[in-house]
Amino acid sequence: MSRKAPEALRGQADTLVAAADAARRWFRRPEPDALSAARTARLRARGWRESAVAALKGARGPVKADAADLSFALREAVEHAVAAVSDAARWDIGIDPEFAAMAESLLRGARAFARAADAAASPRAGALDAAKRECADVERLRRAARARASESPLFVVAVKRSEIASLLSSAAEALQQACDALAGSLAE
Repeated sequence: MSRKAPEALRGQADTLVAAADAARRWFRRPEPDALSAARTARLRARGWRESAVAALKGARGPVKADAADLSFALREAVEHAVAAVSDAARWDIGIDPEFAAMAESLLRGARAFARAADAAASPRAGALDAAKRECADVERLRRAARARASESPLFVVAVKRSEIASLLSSAAEALQQACDALAGSLAE
């Protein structure tokens, strides 16, 4: 059974996919269009967040709280993914297989979340489970990247790499929170 997600939710999910894709592209082949796509996703995320808040004006109780949590988590996921790309560009970190793998997992998780937003019942649960598995993979990759960064004799490089890994992991954590908020609607 499929259903159409509310416009703001769909827009936020699509924007997260775009931000994760921009991060993946940057760490595979750093080009200005990937950075531009990330920054555009940040602006769109803010617009969709405002739309989501406006749509909640008449809602009350747990439904409003869950929807607000969902919208906030999606915006945070986009913000962290874009910050990873922006920091990488500022710090001259380009092609990086570790970060590309993290961004790829984040992208797969975002796509699974977008599928979940348009599904109901069992298909939604399956897509949310897939998204959460990808988010867990990002965290696993973050730990490995931070361990390697701490072995670097160059302190500044280690700090930069740890920060970018943490930003990608924070994006995945926010996506997990969005999955939890959307899972609450399984009882609908």
